[in-house]
Amino acid sequence: MSRGLTGLLLIPLLIPVQAEEFDFDISRYEKKPFEFSGHLEIKPEYRYFDQDSTLYRLNFPTADEQPSSDDRYSGVPELEGLYRSGASSLNFHAQATAQHDIYGGSGNADVFQLYYRHSTDTLTFELGKRALKWGTGYAWNPVGFIQRAKDPSDSELSREGFIIASIDYVRSFDAPLKAIAFTPVLLPVTHSINEDFSPEGDVNLAGRLYLLYRDTDIDLLFLTEGSRSGRIGLDFSRNLATNLEIHGELAWIHDQARFILDEGEAINIRRQDSTSYLLGIRYLSTQDTTYILEYYHSGSGLSKNEAERFFSLLDSAESTGEVAAFEKARNIAGQAGFFTPNYMRDYIHLRVSQKEPFDIVYLSADLTSIINLQDHSYSLVPGVNYTGFNNIELRLRAALNQGVPHSEFGEKLVENRIELRVRYFF
Repeated sequence: MSRGLTGLLLIPLLIPVQAEEFDFDISRYEKKPFEFSGHLEIKPEYRYFDQDSTLYRLNFPTADEQPSSDDRYSGVPELEGLYRSGASSLNFHAQATAQHDIYGGSGNADVFQLYYRHSTDTLTFELGKRALKWGTGYAWNPVGFIQRAKDPSDSELSREGFIIASIDYVRSFDAPLKAIAFTPVLLPVTHSINEDFSPEGDVNLAGRLYLLYRDTDIDLLFLTEGSRSGRIGLDFSRNLATNLEIHGELAWIHDQARFILDEGEAINIRRQDSTSYLLGIRYLSTQDTTYILEYYHSGSGLSKNEAERFFSLLDSAESTGEVAAFEKARNIAGQAGFFTPNYMRDYIHLRVSQKEPFDIVYLSADLTSIINLQDHSYSLVPGVNYTGFNNIELRLRAALNQGVPHSEFGEKLVENRIELRVRYFF
């Protein structure tokens, strides 16, 4: 399988480009009333399981089904568009997925965004399902109070929004404080609206105050007490040089619920204030190599001892050999977010990307790593992208998880993975 995926990249990497006569047509730059775009994606993957990991034993508890690997295939159409009428527009973004792997076939369709927008010189009003992007971090956003978490290993993937109503007020000045913007947001939660934001129904008020002071972007953010506990945050971004940027985020959450596993293997809820933060840099070298380095601390994450207690719980369930014990252990760990990405406290994110390596046009290469600083386990994701074909993008990536037993990445179900993603844009 991996030989076949690699072979797809061995296609001529250079396509002659023919110069065209310059022709200026002003109609090309006029805003059209309707815009539509999207892509179709096909992604075959080969996954090698870690048969010694706790999560492997949870997923395949019986002796008659012990696969060492799996071929997974997925297809994704993703559509975006808008209808514009004067100062108003109706915007949408939808995605459907179909997948087949060792568990069988599955599929779903989601509307990621569908909202109405009306803009004037200083005000913008939005109503509907909207995916906000708060925060300056590339892999994590501690201040993303009303948005879904990123996938740190592939942070540019589209994410689903929530149903909101917001107003954005903007002013600019000829002074050291160059611009200011205030965005209050209402996010209702009921049994049928934004129910996955929180099980607690309420009308939640959040907001962002943006300041451009000299050459520094600053955001002050908040979410009032409601469906979730109250929280406030700060982020910033500043270019120290034309090729060097520094950014950071700080979030304080009041009376946050944490799920603690006690000695009797029962979940207790402990409420306490927590602080999370991120600090990062982005550097572009003279060789067109981009380096992104971030440190992330999650105040609500599990300590090393707490994570070890969950692994011991799962090991105890395995020793019984009973399906009911496995299910109990799985449910307890799921309640505490043990199966979510990066469930512990301290991480390093490093991404290195190179434009046109070896002077191959349309080609780029990158390497992404997430390191757990508590148990020293890590993931390593190398990849290459090729865009030399008209409206087609090819991406080949591998993913390697390494760590000792009872570490985050050492206990992943999938130890190694290779994937080819083919996207056709229209």
